[in-house]
Amino acid sequence: MIAFLLAYGVQSAGMSRDDMLTAVLISSAIMVPVQFVFSSYSDRHGRRGIFMFGALLTALWAFAIFPLVDTGSFWLTVLAITGGLTFLAMMYGPQAAFFTELFSTEVRYSGASLGYQLGAIVGGALAPTIAVTLWTEYSVIWVSVYIAIASALTILSVMMLSETYKSNLN
Repeated sequence: MIAFLLAYGVQSAGMSRDDMLTAVLISSAIMVPVQFVFSSYSDRHGRRGIFMFGALLTALWAFAIFPLVDTGSFWLTVLAITGGLTFLAMMYGPQAAFFTELFSTEVRYSGASLGYQLGAIVGGALAPTIAVTLWTEYSVIWVSVYIAIASALTILSVMMLSETYKSNLN
């Protein structure tokens, strides 16, 4: 999301690269403590619910983020990015514990790492390319649709997993 937004903000909204990088810096600084809040919440109330709620909010926010950036307003861009990163923090916060708790002790870190790394390759490597293609060939609304579909797949995937936060790890 961030890699695409940097290019989008500069080319579409006419913002300077420095402003876009500053907006990302401010938003990222806010995301760090927010992520701890959601990590702690998932330790007390479960991982699946907050993870799915974060994915739902990400899907919805995907349709607000680009109009906010398109205003060219620095602070609305900070709001757009902060909102997106806050909803991602709802998933990133519990993610490490959630992934490792899905596997037995014998393969816990191998299983979690393999799943995470394969997801990073498929999602992280292809997502910016797909987003740029959708934006340049069609319209930025299709980037929002793409994010919403990815979020819906996340929700469906998490629904198929069991809750792990009270599981015995021995």
